[in-house]
Amino acid sequence: MKKFVIFLAFCVTAAFSADLTVVAMDYKQQYPQRGKTIILRGKKGTAFETVTNSNGIARLNVSNGDTYTIWCDGITGEFDCGFGNSWPVPHDAGSGEIHIYYDDDRFDLKGVNFATGKSDLLPVSFKILEATVKGLQKYDTVRVEISGHTDNVGGLEYNDKLSQSRAESVRNYLIKKGIAENRITAVGYGYSRPRADNKTEKGKAQNRRIEISIIP
Repeated sequence: MKKFVIFLAFCVTAAFSADLTVVAMDYKQQYPQRGKTIILRGKKGTAFETVTNSNGIARLNVSNGDTYTIWCDGITGEFDCGFGNSWPVPHDAGSGEIHIYYDDDRFDLKGVNFATGKSDLLPVSFKILEATVKGLQKYDTVRVEISGHTDNVGGLEYNDKLSQSRAESVRNYLIKKGIAENRITAVGYGYSRPRADNKTEKGKAQNRRIEISIIP
């Protein structure tokens, strides 16, 4: 599950562009986000991209006098790591520093759906799964766990089996698309890890999900 906090500060000098330093750490500020692609997109149509080094630090030069949104790249594709917010770079900004705190080791595969009570993937699932294939191809040393989760309708044994078979269906799809078998494990957790209250229909819908997690 992604969590983000961003701090942005600029030094003001007479300049036509701004030199930015990006510092990317995990949410607890303990571990650098190494090898992460960071993208700044301006309202004027410009885009600037950089990759963090082993210390989670990267540098790039952007046009000042524009307002930017901040995007990060993960194993399911690009995601908005600025919560939809935007940051203006003043016309007279000469340098600045962006601190990004986020944790992208687990993602919901939102849009992955199955036939009711079965592990057959529905066609609507393919868009997010294709994005996941591309992400795993790009980050080709990453190992992941596909986890299946259900609501509590049907009992313990039924949901354990259903969640496992659904996780395996996603794993098999990724393998058929060329991702190495030894990079992907599939685990069904049934309803042992609920995200919401199974007493409501809304809660049950939130608990029925597939997640992908980066593992050692």
